[in-house]
Amino acid sequence: MQLRLAALALVAALSAATLIATSPEVHPAAAVAVGSNSVVASTSAPVVVLPEGGPHADPVRDIGGRQIGSGPASAAASRIHCLPSVVGRDRTGRMVADVSLPEAVDPTTLIGMLEPLDVAQLVAFVSANRSRIEEVVKQPPPTATVETWWGGLGDGARRSLLRGAPELFGNLEGIPYADRDTANRALLARDIAAVKVTASTAGKGAAFDASQRLIVLNRIDEALRNDLSFHRSLIGLDTTMPGRAAIAIGDLQSADYISVLVPGALLSIKAHMAEWTKVTADLWDDQSEWLRRLDRTGSVATISWIGYQTPDITNMLGTDLAEDGSVRIANLINGLDDLRAGDEPYVSVFAHSYGATVTMLALQRQTMSIDALAMVGSPGGVADNVSELAVPDGHVWVGEAAWDPVVNTAFFGVDPGSPEFGANPMEVTGALDPVTGQELSESVGHDWYLEPGTESLRNLSLIGIDEGRFVTDGTSADSTKTLALLDEADPADEVAEVADAADEAVVPSAEPGSIAEAPAGPE
Repeated sequence: MQLRLAALALVAALSAATLIATSPEVHPAAAVAVGSNSVVASTSAPVVVLPEGGPHADPVRDIGGRQIGSGPASAAASRIHCLPSVVGRDRTGRMVADVSLPEAVDPTTLIGMLEPLDVAQLVAFVSANRSRIEEVVKQPPPTATVETWWGGLGDGARRSLLRGAPELFGNLEGIPYADRDTANRALLARDIAAVKVTASTAGKGAAFDASQRLIVLNRIDEALRNDLSFHRSLIGLDTTMPGRAAIAIGDLQSADYISVLVPGALLSIKAHMAEWTKVTADLWDDQSEWLRRLDRTGSVATISWIGYQTPDITNMLGTDLAEDGSVRIANLINGLDDLRAGDEPYVSVFAHSYGATVTMLALQRQTMSIDALAMVGSPGGVADNVSELAVPDGHVWVGEAAWDPVVNTAFFGVDPGSPEFGANPMEVTGALDPVTGQELSESVGHDWYLEPGTESLRNLSLIGIDEGRFVTDGTSADSTKTLALLDEADPADEVAEVADAADEAVVPSAEPGSIAEAPAGPE
């Protein structure tokens, strides 16, 4: 439902009468004009222009359908409380009001407030409230609420929101991924153009900062353009330094298997976005090939996720960034789950280094759940045992390479590679592939787990398509992990069938004196 500024002109006029008596001009502030269709040009700060309401306008509602106040007067008062806080007139006689947001405005209300604004108004609003927009992205309304609200908008309203506030709607869970891609690509192009101007015209300090930011933005652009044989979507973007981005390979709306790659320390957008996305594309290619090789149907999608600030040498010893990252990865996974409700894909997370610490935080706190987890080069995490993680039994793997100085340190808690942790070992030392006979390379050191042709990447690909039974672990059992397994029942499926049968066999306990408790007898 469209939210309108009910009777705003009436209430604003009453407020303005008092203000105008003492000050005919508006103090410099972010401002809106009432009853106008264009941005106020005479104020000295970003402005938003609000349409005029009538005495019988609909009450203001948030995107969840909740009415803010009751009746048109309360609707207008609520709107003034949420958006403008100072009302007056500019030199042309138009009413204007401050658009700074009070802390009391919750995300669901804030998003609904933006619907009536046009593109220019949205740009000004975002400019005046960047920190609040970021808060909504990090702590969004329920995905289902956003999805329902977005689906009820007209095409014109959706286009305006995507163009005017891509910083919000390009990152908001519940918005379709294709729409987010459209918004984020436009934002990326807009900021690249603006930063180029600053880099070439500003003073030395500002020009240097702009040049560094331009490198970050260009890296994201390069990652989107490389190897266009893969369908790529920019489903997350923050263009402020040091930047955040998420690029999907494949169709997240329809893929049967979705794998998310979570990076660790020292991996930044500035230095590694294109490389990390290439790894994601390699994984997509390998998983697709394994589906064909195993005569499996279905499709895959992978996500190159540098969606949190990864630590560098100045802050890699703490967990503050892991805390932030755990919230953001949970938002991504939960948003995906909600958007695909009723058609759930098999979701796996592959976490490298500090990324394993990030992912375990979210899974141990049960803020998200996934179908499979693989960790490589992990410095440890908060969980003492796999049973604490929101992952099905038997679906956690750990890979540890020779000469990797990070593994076995348990620096951030428990070493997931220890026998006590209970994860499945994943071999990364190189061997003959028992299915194809191909010679697989060894991963050595901290950064070679995701290289094409390695035993490590081969195993990750199989985990991502729910074929963990083929994953090699370095034992004599590896020689039996051939295509002959396709003729055998999958142990994981057997466990699930037993659990389902047990659930169906449970008979509720009878209340004393109930029909169920009565002894059987002749009719």
